[in-house]
Amino acid sequence: MVWGLAWAQYNLYYDLRTFNLGLNIGFNYNQVKIHYTSLQYNPPSPNAPAFVRIEGIPGLNLGLIINKKLHRYFDLRSVVSVSLQQRNIYFELADTVVKRRLEAAYLYLPLLLKYKSQFYKGYRVYILGGVQLGLNLASDKRVRDNPELIRMERTDFQWIAGVGMDFYLPNVKFSPELSYSLGFRNVYDPTGTRYGYVIRSLHMQTISLNFQFE
Repeated sequence: MVWGLAWAQYNLYYDLRTFNLGLNIGFNYNQVKIHYTSLQYNPPSPNAPAFVRIEGIPGLNLGLIINKKLHRYFDLRSVVSVSLQQRNIYFELADTVVKRRLEAAYLYLPLLLKYKSQFYKGYRVYILGGVQLGLNLASDKRVRDNPELIRMERTDFQWIAGVGMDFYLPNVKFSPELSYSLGFRNVYDPTGTRYGYVIRSLHMQTISLNFQFE
């Protein structure tokens, strides 16, 4: 009787299907985890950078949701998405500041495990985690031809974790989600970057606020 009332008030059809497809739209804020060489702290000449500063820039996410039900509380999930990202890097010298941009258009291919709470009054809380492969779609020629852009490796591998809430509406399941990803591969390529020698490695970090519809 209780489940009958729930069916009358909320659409739980999404949780009974083996496969679900959906749409993901979101925003991201990008930073990097940076490691320096010893020159960062002990510059050998007045012309060497004394400090490096990173500025995060908001970006956009757009993707396709593929969800496989494993259990009443567990799903196997992938959100194949394109993510537009930018970070600004400032090399601060004694008398000037040199700005360089770290731009990327990533195709992300994640594999995630989602754990859902019990259904309660039209919603479930969930957490998820996993790994994802990132393929940078930015043109190498464009980066080579623009001295203000910093080169990066083509591929990245990242840990990802998130938390969200599923709302069961009459015609759609709506899920706002907050996630964090951290790259465990050094994507920095110092080729062609003046003062780039003060940076030893860059690992991508991204916080995303996504709105998902299934």
